[in-house]
Amino acid sequence: MKKAELHIEELIKSFGDKDYFQLVNLLAFYRSFDPTVGESTVNWRIRTLVKTGVIQRIGRGKYKYGMGNNYMPQIPQKALKINNFMKTNFPYLKYLIWNISEINSFAQHLINKDTYYVEVERDAVDAVFEKLRDRYKFVLRLKTNEDVYIGESIIIVRSLITGSPIQLIGNVPTTTIEKLLVDLFTDKEFEFLRGNELTHIFNNAISKYTINLDKLYRYASRKEKKTAIADYIKTIK
Repeated sequence: MKKAELHIEELIKSFGDKDYFQLVNLLAFYRSFDPTVGESTVNWRIRTLVKTGVIQRIGRGKYKYGMGNNYMPQIPQKALKINNFMKTNFPYLKYLIWNISEINSFAQHLINKDTYYVEVERDAVDAVFEKLRDRYKFVLRLKTNEDVYIGESIIIVRSLITGSPIQLIGNVPTTTIEKLLVDLFTDKEFEFLRGNELTHIFNNAISKYTINLDKLYRYASRKEKKTAIADYIKTIK
């Protein structure tokens, strides 16, 4: 495809300051240069623009000017070991693993905890908890009355919400930025982040990474929090 056909300079002038734009907007934009251009041709141009980093996809049929930056959480050595343990003992179970320290890349105040969350299908929580406790010393169930192990690296087993957005990094199923933000906003165990800290986290995440709002709102709907988080995001933009 010829670069001239993309009209990049004109596209930046038209959409560079927009929160987002859609296929219909791009279709009208390209038809202003060539009224006969078809939707399939525009779709090919969109793919080229995304691939070359001129625009980024932020939702279903939604785009934004600028190169996307996907959130890629770190996978600590212990997470790799937990992942191998899960694959060996629960090979057919859907799960994900993430560490609370991931929040430090967004937060204003560093979280000095080494907590691993192992989220599994609801019916398997007890079985996974018992099996992990056979292997690791400090394991808790969410909403437990057991003592928290202060200063220790702990594993917390909790339910995985159906439809949770998951990504694979190094063959380890882990959280996406959309899931992380929704969980921090909705879940009681993260109440210590409420207020200015949560606002700081959301602002940093939104400015640093490509957020698929459709995916975020879809997951928030599973928790019946779509309207609440949508209103919240509007206040911090």
